[in-house]
Amino acid sequence: MLFGGGLFSGIGGFSSIIGLLLQIVLIVFLVRMAMSWWQRRQMSQPAYAGPAGGLGDTSNSNFGGMGFGLGSNSTPLQIQPADYEAFERLLVDMQAAYSNEDVAGLRALATPDMVTFFTQDMQQNRARGQVNKVSDTHLLQGDLAEAWREGDADYASVAMRFSMIDKYVDINSGRLVSGSEQPVEATEVWTFVRRRGSNWMLSAIQQTN
Repeated sequence: MLFGGGLFSGIGGFSSIIGLLLQIVLIVFLVRMAMSWWQRRQMSQPAYAGPAGGLGDTSNSNFGGMGFGLGSNSTPLQIQPADYEAFERLLVDMQAAYSNEDVAGLRALATPDMVTFFTQDMQQNRARGQVNKVSDTHLLQGDLAEAWREGDADYASVAMRFSMIDKYVDINSGRLVSGSEQPVEATEVWTFVRRRGSNWMLSAIQQTN
C-alpha cells in the first residue's frame, strides 16, 4: 500500500499517486490515534508525590514532613505541632482503651463506626476465650500523608510506625496464647477527624501490608 499498489491501483499514474497520498494520510491518522491512546493511558495511572514540606524543627518530634490532600470539595489544611501531639496521644490512648476493653474510653477517642468495629473485634476474641493485650506503645515515626477540610470537618491521614507489646492471653488464666512479650513494630495509616471547635478523633485505620 505504501508504494501505490493498494487503494486505486491500476487506474492510472495520477490515481496511483492519489491512492498513495491517501494511504499515507490514513497511516499517519492511525499512528496519531495510537499515540493519543497511549498518552491517555499514561495520564490515567495514579501519581504519587512525597511530602510537600517540613514541619520546621522536628528534632524533638517523631513526625516527619507535611502533605495536603485535595478532593473535589476540599481545601488544604495546615497541621500544627499541637495536632501532631494529639495524634501521638490518640495512638497511645486508643491502644490502652482497646487493651482494657474500655468501650466508654473508645467512644471518647474514636468515631461511632470505629467503636463498633473495635467492639465487634473484642467480642470475637472473647468468643475464643481470649483478650488482646497491647502495652508499651511508642510512636517511632509519623508522616503526614494528607490533610484537608470538608465543610466544618478537618481530616488528617498519618502513616504511623510504632512499637508495642501485642499478645493474646487466655481470659481465665491469663496464659499467653499467641503473640509475644517482646516489642514488635507495626505501620498503619490512621485517619483523624475533627469537627470545628472539637478534639481530634480516630476515624479509620488502614493496614500497609
